Amino acid sequence: MVPLIQEHETGVAGIDAGNEGLRFLLGRVFQPGVECRRGVGGRGECDFSRCTRIEAIMRYVGRNFAHQEQVMTEFDYPDARRHLDDHAGLLDHLGVMLHAQVCAEKDAAKVHDYITHWVAEHTQGCDRPLGRWAVTRRVLEPTR
Repeated sequence: MVPLIQEHETGVAGIDAGNEGLRFLLGRVFQPGVECRRGVGGRGECDFSRCTRIEAIMRYVGRNFAHQEQVMTEFDYPDARRHLDDHAGLLDHLGVMLHAQVCAEKDAAKVHDYITHWVAEHTQGCDRPLGRWAVTRRVLEPTR
């Protein structure tokens, strides 16, 4: 699996904490028996009806995105629409995976690698510009 690395930092504590939380979640959620409803300890056959691992990732990023989106809306961030669309794109793609009955146990690399690729692109194209904007306007505190 492609690693989610610390080079995806923005220099803004609030944004970086959310990305670090995602890094932590992705490092744990694919371990056997974690967040999988296929019986005791994640053992048993997947019925492909619903992937609780993908749902857990969606819940986490949704909460993380909500904070950033509140800042962008409240302080009229000029590139908010593109940033919000990028957030929605990840959630939509994960929703497609969920409805296509992707199993994050059997397809762990596919799910993990998609998210880590998205994070790398999103951090560079959206989070860093938001961080620079927010720090220069004293909306968010920089990492100390």
